[in-house]
Order: sequence, then C-alpha cells, then structure tokens
Amino acid sequence: MIRRLLLAGALAFATQASAAPDMGPLDRAVQAAAAAGFKGQVMAGDGQAVLYDRTVGMATPDLWIWGSVSKQIAATLVMMEVERGTLALDDTVASRLPAFPNPDTGAATLRQLLQHTSGLPNPDADGSAGEAGFFRRPDPAAGGPSDALGFCAGPRARPTGTFAYNNCDTIVLGAVLEAATGLSFAELFARRIAEPLGLAGARMARPGETFPVGGSGGGSAGAETAIYVAAYGPGGALVGPARDLMTIDQALLTGALVSPKSAETLWRGEPSLGYVALGAWGFTAPLAGCAQPVRLVERRGLVDGVQARNLLAPDLGRALILLTPDEDLDFGEIWQGEGLTHDLAAAAFC
Repeated sequence: MIRRLLLAGALAFATQASAAPDMGPLDRAVQAAAAAGFKGQVMAGDGQAVLYDRTVGMATPDLWIWGSVSKQIAATLVMMEVERGTLALDDTVASRLPAFPNPDTGAATLRQLLQHTSGLPNPDADGSAGEAGFFRRPDPAAGGPSDALGFCAGPRARPTGTFAYNNCDTIVLGAVLEAATGLSFAELFARRIAEPLGLAGARMARPGETFPVGGSGGGSAGAETAIYVAAYGPGGALVGPARDLMTIDQALLTGALVSPKSAETLWRGEPSLGYVALGAWGFTAPLAGCAQPVRLVERRGLVDGVQARNLLAPDLGRALILLTPDEDLDFGEIWQGEGLTHDLAAAAFC
C-alpha cells in the first residue's frame, strides 16, 4: 500500500513542483565549506529524486548515526498510529502505560512528549544517568533502553507547559508506541517505514553495538567509542545511510507516510515554545536568493560525535541532509541569515 501511495504521491508532486533546480550553487557552497574545514556528506533532493550527493574530507560511511533525527521519525510513527486510530495526540502516558510509576509525569500527553513540555527528567542533566551513566554502558545486561525508561519514569518533575528538551520524552513515547502496537520500536520502524520504502540499511543500533570513532558504521577499522548508542532508543538510536533518510524525507513530502493534513500537524511550529513542532522545529526564515521567506522543518541530531541536520522545505517540495563526524562544527542558525546551514539551505532551496 505504501509503495502505491509513494508512486501516486510522487506523480502528484511532479505535476505541482517546478523543474529540478540547478545544483551548481550547492556544489560551490559545499566546496567553499570544505575549504573552510567541513567534512561530511551533503545530500539534496525533491519528491522524485536525489538531486545532489557529495561527501568531502572523508569516505562516505556505510552507516551514519542519525541521532535525534530519530525523534522526527518517532513522531512520524506516532502520527501514523493516530491515522490508524490506535493513538491520539492528547492521550496521556498513564492511560497508555498504566504501570507508569509517576502519577505527575504520567499526566503528560503524547503531544507534550513530542513538544518537550512533559516535565520528564533529563538524563543529560544528571551525572548519574546521563552520558556518564546508562548511555555509556556497553553491556546490555547492565543497562540500556529499559534502564533508561526506569530513569525517565522517576519522580523528578511534572508537566509545566514550558519547553525543556530531553531524551526521556521520546524514550517514553517509544514505550507508548510499543504498548499500543505490540511491536518493539525497531520492529515498528522496520514494518511501517523501512520495509515498505525499501530502505537499504536504516535500522536501530543493536544492543551493545559500538561504532568507530567518527560515528560511521559498517565494520570500518579503528578505535571505538564507549557510547552505548542503543540506549538512546527512539530518541537517538537510528542509524543508516544518508540516502535512506532522504527516502523518508521524500515519502513525507509526497504524502506516502502520512496524509498532508497529518504532515501539517507534525510540522506546525509553536511560537510560544520557540517554534518547536512535533519531533522537529517548524518556522519560516529568509534565505539568501529566495524572493520570499521559506517555510522550513528542521531536525538536528548529535550522538557519539556525529552531527546531523535534516531540513525540509515543504512548500518547495525539497529536502537537504547534512552529516558530519565533527561534533564541534558550528552550523550556525538559519534565522540569523548566515552560517553553514543557512548557506547550504539557500543554495539548495533558492
């Protein structure tokens, strides 16, 4: 069914979108970034095809750690279940996980989890449970996602309606999805997204799996980091090639995964919360070379030294993916009208 929808969506998109843009400006922007020290992979596409793909300063990894781009995909899976009638955005954690031990945070809704207003504890702010704790345990018997869920259910906070970013929101969201569908998050991703879209290698990091320094997978030689990527669960443990992420973006742009109405719900940023949408950020910003400000959906990721930027321009029907093993690279802020992300987005979308 999804394959038929993907084809129909792509055909509909082809009748509405303008001709494929000239990617020469993007290549020049990538070369300028490389001259300034950028290394990584840049990919651009529309609903029909990959229009640009270049890796500079390194070999193209077999796998990239997608990090918190996983949250954007978790939000998509939630919306797919909403469309199926399995879940509703205003369901509470307690109603879906009756054994959830914290009545205060159990009152948080799925929408609040997706917008980071749930009040759940933040594992990165606690030295006993953050990257010095369960995110660094290589032995799945000693920790991992179940350990993380236990921490996230702890009596730490309650819903406040204010934005506070943390990984617990999506870890708990994943548990809700598993309870509602009877599938693990890895199985759910495989059945709902990876298999129907024919993805080549995207998957959840496996329990105990480590990755070579620099964040690439696929058996490359070299020292391995101690980060237990699988412990991030739905919040940051998806890995795969850039092309698979582009295929997901294309399916979102063409309506192959969720309806246009559901996509608008996913992408609508809330100004009072810093334009956070559901699992991403949605905002409009000026881009050099575009006659009008461009509506953008942005999702960032950083796990195990890998930085990711996943950008959608829904009204233009285009997507841009930036991946680098340089955890210290400054991507800048698009809304400031300068910096690496702005320059590459302007070249790709304008």
